[in-house]
Amino acid sequence: MRKIKYKPGLLWITGLSGSGKSTISKIIYAKLKNKYSNIILLDGDVLRKKLKIKKLGSFSNSYRTKIGLKYVKVCKDYVNDKEKFVIIATMALISKVQIEYKKIQNNFDVYLDVPIKELKKRDPKDLYKKFKNNEINNMVGLDIDYDKPYNPNLYVRWKKNMTAINISKKILRLIKND
Repeated sequence: MRKIKYKPGLLWITGLSGSGKSTISKIIYAKLKNKYSNIILLDGDVLRKKLKIKKLGSFSNSYRTKIGLKYVKVCKDYVNDKEKFVIIATMALISKVQIEYKKIQNNFDVYLDVPIKELKKRDPKDLYKKFKNNEINNMVGLDIDYDKPYNPNLYVRWKKNMTAINISKKILRLIKND
């Protein structure tokens, strides 16, 4: 099957640690990559390593802003210069970062709103446990306030029966390749 190009743009998936950003972005990427030749997946955890950014849970809000703006620049370069459709899963819950990523052409943002109680149960990276045990600080949602996205294209409020697959299907229906 010959692959076609997806319209260049940005799918920005955000939420607190453990909200399902990476899982959902990987599902969407898997659905699109076989059909389209210009899809790219960026994950905040992977980007931090590639950009040699300090360990998660160990930096201030101002440093997080700087990181978020770096992510925006990377996305913008892929969209504008390389005509890619970028899927990014990152926290970046900072209004200054949100203002900048919304300037990228054909952008669509998704906010995964999961209660802290549920995030603590999931805790795939043991960050909430480490915070509770005073092993880390500067944890967004706990001791660092965050800016909920203003007017996201899709606001997903967590419910018990919700799955990453169902959320991914909903996103795919909304980001049509017109």
